[in-house]
Amino acid sequence: MRGYEVAEGTRPKGDYRAAVVGCGRMGSTIDDEHIGMPHYPWPWAHAPAIIEARGVELCAAADVDRGQLEEFQRRWGIDALYTDYRQMVADQQPDLVAVTTRPEARADLVIGLAEAGVRAIFATKPMCRTLAEADAMIDTCSRTGTILAMACHLNWYGWYTSARQAIAEGRIGPLRSIVCHSASSLSNIGSHTLALMRLFADAPARWVFGHMDSDAAAAGMGDLPGSGYVAYDNDVRAWLNSRAEAGGFQWMIEFIGEEGRIVSRNAHATFELWTTDPERGGSMLHQFPNPWHPRSSMVDAIEGVCRSIELGEERICPGEFGREALEIAIALRESHRRGHVRVDLPLEDRSLRLGGV
Repeated sequence: MRGYEVAEGTRPKGDYRAAVVGCGRMGSTIDDEHIGMPHYPWPWAHAPAIIEARGVELCAAADVDRGQLEEFQRRWGIDALYTDYRQMVADQQPDLVAVTTRPEARADLVIGLAEAGVRAIFATKPMCRTLAEADAMIDTCSRTGTILAMACHLNWYGWYTSARQAIAEGRIGPLRSIVCHSASSLSNIGSHTLALMRLFADAPARWVFGHMDSDAAAAGMGDLPGSGYVAYDNDVRAWLNSRAEAGGFQWMIEFIGEEGRIVSRNAHATFELWTTDPERGGSMLHQFPNPWHPRSSMVDAIEGVCRSIELGEERICPGEFGREALEIAIALRESHRRGHVRVDLPLEDRSLRLGGV
């Protein structure tokens, strides 16, 4: 196989029309905050990622804020702008809609888009506010045949794809545990971590222990930082540590196998592959198998969701992963509230909420 064929093999086979609902930070402007970061994989905003993705045309956008629509038009040259997303869908017939609003509105939007016949929805995290909302989003998309993918875009990132491939090839032996250090809240930024853990664990989470950083925060309903332990169905175990040095560059995750480990340091800036030295014992560092065709994780994700349309299902980060991320975050808080006891999943009380207003 020749090089261009390898790259072309990751492209969606068809051509797709895409739209954005929510023209603010995640939909349009977040990249402004990261100019000058030496390893920043531009773009993270959904609109420029759609523009950069192969086989995808950004055709329209919707937002209730006319000022944000005007700024979106200036940035991306899109003229089909709407304050009513239903009218946008009726007029433009997008195949894929990225939902980048705040979580308070997300459940109603996703359900409305699915019922309007959109083929795929790419919804940012956290998924929503309550488990009941998450259940309704997944049930509606299942009923309408809509692909629901969560925008935990690290799941598609080429370096983590290479890490999964190295594990599948047996480079570190069977995966046994995952450890993440991140000074961030459990549901917002933590959704990235929990969705990535779910992808690598390759099994549902079944119980947790949690310890929040603040008793006062744990007593409320807002998103909060905390640490915990997650047990998956296949005996993989995961640890979350929020007592890390503050700042995005300190995010680190380690995938530990029976015969080695893969480490991602400094917010995905560097990756390491360690195996057991067969002659001397101890650990041996190898060149990490970097992706041959590296790109922004968000561009990878947009193209990946279009390939999911062709496949007929979402495998990398479906709605179920978003729901599990929310459920684990809530369960970790509930464990703290109940005196740091084991909390089994799924949670019976689907009205439990984390974040939002």
